[in-house]
Amino acid sequence: MMRSWLILLGGLLLWAVHFFLLYGIGEFGGSGPAARLAIGLISIACLAIITILLVRLARQPREDALSGWGAYLGRAGLLLGALGVVWQTLPVLLAQ
Repeated sequence: MMRSWLILLGGLLLWAVHFFLLYGIGEFGGSGPAARLAIGLISIACLAIITILLVRLARQPREDALSGWGAYLGRAGLLLGALGVVWQTLPVLLAQ
């Protein structure tokens, strides 16, 4: 049961963790080069985890149509989470 919820919400949970970590760095870490490096590393780590989960989800066997639908929805959530991570990281990387 819990595995199904993690498949469905994995990407969105990673996006939320990424958001809170970036917010914490922005609030308490300032805007120097060390903060930008930390934000870049966190973003790369989140995107790597999302990629690993996408690959594992694509290789997972599907027993019936319902599990296939859940995997499809999980992939959509992971892609949406990846888009959110990139969207939140762009202002930091583009700022001078």
